[in-house]
Amino acid sequence: MKLNKFADISTGLVLARKKSLYDKGFEYKLLTLKSFNENGYIEDEFLDNFFSEEKIKDQYLTREGDIIVRLSSPNTAVYIEKSQEGIIIPSLFVIIRNTSNVILSKFLQVYLNSERCRRQLAGDIIGSVLSIVKTSSFKEISVPQYTKEKQQDIINLNELVIKEKILLSQLLSEKEKYHKVIMGKIFN
Repeated sequence: MKLNKFADISTGLVLARKKSLYDKGFEYKLLTLKSFNENGYIEDEFLDNFFSEEKIKDQYLTREGDIIVRLSSPNTAVYIEKSQEGIIIPSLFVIIRNTSNVILSKFLQVYLNSERCRRQLAGDIIGSVLSIVKTSSFKEISVPQYTKEKQQDIINLNELVIKEKILLSQLLSEKEKYHKVIMGKIFN
């Protein structure tokens, strides 16, 4: 089934039109390219502060259940949790709002991060230095249909994979500290 049959797809806000010149007015958190972890989640410490001359329309603010995808490579998709509501989505991202009760939003996020989906988007990349996918390309993505139980199994497996990657990264970091201490003791 094509993504546009069960989701509203739009582009984020063009920031220059709303930015306050004096860092006064309405303060928001702002998604950045750096805040998107390649494993499909937002790293809150890389969100920026943004001051707007006026109140930002709700359509440009994150809501629980939204899927936000980077338009530039890598086209990482993140699922918005309740605690991440109200963040401005700039025009560097596409906003996907699931309207189906058959497809789980978290499953859709996992699928959008899959190699199969990336191959679907590969033909629609424009630019050579900074490769970008057109927002309209997302409308044509074919999403496989599974039962809700199978979708949930896929979500659970993906969450385990991410936890494992985080733990391995932490282990590597600790090992590097350990090795530095050992080498420091040897040469002192």
